[in-house]
Amino acid sequence: MPDILPKMNNSDTETEQPSLPPDVVSRRHPGPNETRPLKVRRIPLWHGWYWLIEGFTLWGRNPAFLSFLTFSFILAIIMASMLPYVGELLSSILYPGLMLGVFNGCRAIDRKRKLTPILLISGFRRYAYDLLLAGFCHFIVMNAVLLSTRLIDGGIMWRLLTAADIPDSAILSSTPFRSSLIFTSILFVLWGMVCLFVPQLIGWWRLSVPKALGFSLKGCLLNSLPLFTYGFCFSFFIIILAALVINFFELTAEGLGIVACVVFLLIAIPSLIASFYVAARDIFGFPRRRRRRRPHPDPAQPERSGTRKPQA
Repeated sequence: MPDILPKMNNSDTETEQPSLPPDVVSRRHPGPNETRPLKVRRIPLWHGWYWLIEGFTLWGRNPAFLSFLTFSFILAIIMASMLPYVGELLSSILYPGLMLGVFNGCRAIDRKRKLTPILLISGFRRYAYDLLLAGFCHFIVMNAVLLSTRLIDGGIMWRLLTAADIPDSAILSSTPFRSSLIFTSILFVLWGMVCLFVPQLIGWWRLSVPKALGFSLKGCLLNSLPLFTYGFCFSFFIIILAALVINFFELTAEGLGIVACVVFLLIAIPSLIASFYVAARDIFGFPRRRRRRRPHPDPAQPERSGTRKPQA
């Protein structure tokens, strides 16, 4: 009997293991590349002010590098948009990948990693297809919204935004143009919520474009109050105070207002992008790799010793 019992237990364990579902097996012994599931966090109302302050703090850690990434991104988008015929399409499809490169630079500064200029195009290394597809979807939706306004105002909004054709004051005060303006503003705000965190979700969480769009919208809807606080603090404490400071320098000496405006833009634009990085970090977090768990030893099998037996 003592010789039979271990063999029976061993056979039981061998027949039990394959009968487990695959999800249970992966839950017991996760692989080294398995990450925790993506969960959208609900952030408090006052946290919108923290995003703005943390964006300036992150820029202050390495102002030269973050400014270099930000204005290189802006320059690349402007140069792409200046190309004839395909400029608008090219700038739209390049936008998510280059923006992800700036966010990767913010992440490298935040985690004190090595900083290289190649971070600007780091998003295109692994996720070029999804990022370009997200930019193409953005181009299609924006043009579809502008084309739909032709049914309301006869193309006034279309010519205003695409060809910079400013109409007369009588047309701007007309009812069709006001209706078109309200319609366009609502759709642009909704689409902005859908696209706000798409580059980070694709590059950090490896989501497809539809899932990234859905999670971005969910994150904005669950955190609409802190986002509103962020927008209010930015518009009041940044724009109004900056205008007062610039006017003060302009009244003090002629030409200092322009210098103060340039300095403000050099600081505010990289800090604004860094604040969006902080918002994505707080709402979605980062994927963390799980450690490989060691399986429990089978008591039926004898333990293997690390030393070899001496040969006779």
